[in-house]
Amino acid sequence: MVIQRRTGAPRHPSRWAVMIGVAALLTSTAACSGGQHGTVVNLYGGTSGLGFDKIIADCNQQAAGKYTIVGNLLPSDADGQRDQFVRRLAARDSGMDLLGMDVTWTAEFAKAKWIRELTGEQKALATANTLQPPIDTAMWDGKLYGVPRTTNVQLLWYRKSLVPTPPKTFDEMMSMASKLKAAGKPYEIGLTAAQYEGYVVNVNNLITAYGGTLVNKDSSAPTVDSKTVQALTLLHRLATSGLTSSSLSNAQEPEVFADLQAGRSAFSLNWPYVLSAMRTANPSLVKDLGYAPYPSVNGGPPKVTLGGMNYAISKYSTHPAEAFDAAMCLRNQRNALSAALDGGDVPALATVFELPKFKAAYPMADVMLAELRTAVPRPVSPVYQNISTIVSTTLSPPSGINPKASADRLRTGIQDAIEGKGILP
Repeated sequence: MVIQRRTGAPRHPSRWAVMIGVAALLTSTAACSGGQHGTVVNLYGGTSGLGFDKIIADCNQQAAGKYTIVGNLLPSDADGQRDQFVRRLAARDSGMDLLGMDVTWTAEFAKAKWIRELTGEQKALATANTLQPPIDTAMWDGKLYGVPRTTNVQLLWYRKSLVPTPPKTFDEMMSMASKLKAAGKPYEIGLTAAQYEGYVVNVNNLITAYGGTLVNKDSSAPTVDSKTVQALTLLHRLATSGLTSSSLSNAQEPEVFADLQAGRSAFSLNWPYVLSAMRTANPSLVKDLGYAPYPSVNGGPPKVTLGGMNYAISKYSTHPAEAFDAAMCLRNQRNALSAALDGGDVPALATVFELPKFKAAYPMADVMLAELRTAVPRPVSPVYQNISTIVSTTLSPPSGINPKASADRLRTGIQDAIEGKGILP
């Protein structure tokens, strides 16, 4: 299997067929200015979402000739996206203006001086009416480097006809699944465990559930300890329980969604987009689709991993002011609502959560907000990509985990990644 280093944006099943709609956004021109449409703002990242062409058109109309946003496609996988960013920014490519960045990239890009710090009025505008967890993901070393566009936390999705009362803990969920299996009913627990970033999210979820972390506060040393061993023990027990998909070690978000859509899963750990995607993929299942907080290990509030995307401005853009204005338009209240309704993108703007249309489309909004209050980031480090790769490769497949030995290898690998030693897998 090819090892991929991915950076966290979930692969929504509802986005598999967006290429035709996006084609109209593409241009082979990397022009920086001029023409009747004013300055061209080249946007990279996040342009393939359903309905995003409508958002770009809205912002271009509002710009009234001051600038024109041009959406540019990136590779479909997050690793390929980051690789293109890194390659072009390292070459000081001025053809990239506005960058749709995964929340895990902030520290790396800021330390490399590839993206601009937002200060003064821009900082105030970028953070106004914005949820604090997304703001935190755009920060590095006490400075703001991005305009938060979306945020994300995983939920527990379940079949109400099979599970009248959703479980609060992993032990309860596994017990319920065992009883469903014994009764010959759909029973599977769906989660991402392929060797990529989505697996790292679930590993982080379990470690934080036990009160642990992967690295210390300033990401200068690993903090793999007995809490990590507890988390790996639970993960191995789940993977070998016979209660998950037989393709668990190859499961990414679309595969987990497909198992739920096809009726194989009774429980599914996935992102909020599931509801909007299911309305299209299998409308008959929507009424039977329940939601609840992500399971904990002790019945308390879960500490799930933050996802999402921020807009950053390239240090090498020749028109950063227009790029900032474009970012603010792309994520304003109207367009954030549009992205939430059409593409399943959870907004970073707190005000959107109060809108009637959002509440109607996201009945689980209160659960999401509650999880956001206790959500935790992945390690905030300029070498996060290396740390992520160490985690996903060391612990794959989950059925092969030896809790104590795997934790020891994880600790050594993370230390080497922080020190820049060795060759990554």
